[in-house]
Amino acid sequence: MGMNMNFEQVTPTIVLDIRSKMQDFNPAQKAVANYILNNFYDMEGMPIRDLAVESEVSEATVSRFVKAMGYENYRAFQLEVTKSKAERRKGSLKGYAEVTEEDNAPGICRKIFESNIQALQDTLTVIDYDALERAADLIARARRLCIFAQGRSKVTANSIRLRLHRLGIEGTLYTDPHEQAIASSLMGPEDVAVGISTFGRSRSILVSIRRAAARGSSIIGVTSYQNTPLEKEADILLRTVNNDEADFGSEPSCASVTQMVMLDCLYMLVAKRMEGKAEERFKITRDAIQQEKE
Repeated sequence: MGMNMNFEQVTPTIVLDIRSKMQDFNPAQKAVANYILNNFYDMEGMPIRDLAVESEVSEATVSRFVKAMGYENYRAFQLEVTKSKAERRKGSLKGYAEVTEEDNAPGICRKIFESNIQALQDTLTVIDYDALERAADLIARARRLCIFAQGRSKVTANSIRLRLHRLGIEGTLYTDPHEQAIASSLMGPEDVAVGISTFGRSRSILVSIRRAAARGSSIIGVTSYQNTPLEKEADILLRTVNNDEADFGSEPSCASVTQMVMLDCLYMLVAKRMEGKAEERFKITRDAIQQEKE
């Protein structure tokens, strides 16, 4: 029997911003952020003292939180909350994190599917199309393409590597820190390094792209959070949305899905730049794969 899918509208921008900046908050500020995420549609008009009490922090902490979010003061933050109410009807903002021990198989599947679809819809609202175009230009012209990834990001990285391979673009994926060090140290001005890190803080990835940048290579960063070290190091940043209520101890499923789809868009833009060659190479590789099946 099929599932009754209840897809939400686009998540309010302010909620996406809070999620993407979670790593930058101290524990007290995270308490404020979590309260807002869990009670967003009850936030309109809430006095600063009430938010402080509910979050079990001081009013000064709330003030620091809204300034960290980029607002001049609490009043400006509240104006944005009011504006955001029109962006989406009242509903759960927790998604994947709502899976409980009481959920049966249909319930678990529904929540995970809805969370991932929501993340894709939200990512569509934050895509930097100019950055995508510039990244496609770099990859299409690159003499050498090096992709650096670790952990679950290896799945995303291997996907784009294989896609580009079918276009005749040889990208090499490096997941071992020692191999990353060697590869990045041999890169040059005509090369492109792609660093993929969900949280934007993987040490070996950052070290590798810094080394590649020092050698004159162009850097493309792929992440799901704002204000990360990867963002600061990249010439071009491709950011997606991660709707998992996750910290470093959990596995961000939504991030993997949104990154893979984002990079699929990048692949299509690269193919477009190759004009007739892309179709020709795709046919050649498709025929070769078909022969293996016979």
